[in-house]
Amino acid sequence: MADNETLVRDLFQAWNDRDYDAIAGAVAPDCTLIDKGSGRKLEGPEGFTWLAKSLFNAMPDGTFTLDRLTSQGDTVVVEYTGSGTQTGDLVLHAGTVPATGRHVTLHACDIYEVKDGKIQEGRAYLDTGAIMSQLGLTEQLRA
Repeated sequence: MADNETLVRDLFQAWNDRDYDAIAGAVAPDCTLIDKGSGRKLEGPEGFTWLAKSLFNAMPDGTFTLDRLTSQGDTVVVEYTGSGTQTGDLVLHAGTVPATGRHVTLHACDIYEVKDGKIQEGRAYLDTGAIMSQLGLTEQLRA
């Protein structure tokens, strides 16, 4: 269990360090990451690194802070806070959001299934409505 927790802690550190090789190395070749809100599915190390690069291209000052991490067997659950200023295009499942210059703080939860020292599956739960509101997109929809 401790090894699985270390793997996930190291993954979050790799995100903050923009260490795309370490991100890819933490993920099994046939891994899937599912955004439960949108249904978007990313595959393998390429999917994880694409997500990291697209987020940091949109929010170069972005950081992730682990708020709580727990594990049982091969399952690791992590609650975290992400924050950053959107100075680049943000690629979302529904389309691309041009830079808004707004700061975003996101509270999210991921569940990882670990096998043989690699993430085999990830399920991400995040409040996309809060993101849209902080970026000013909900005001645009009401107009």
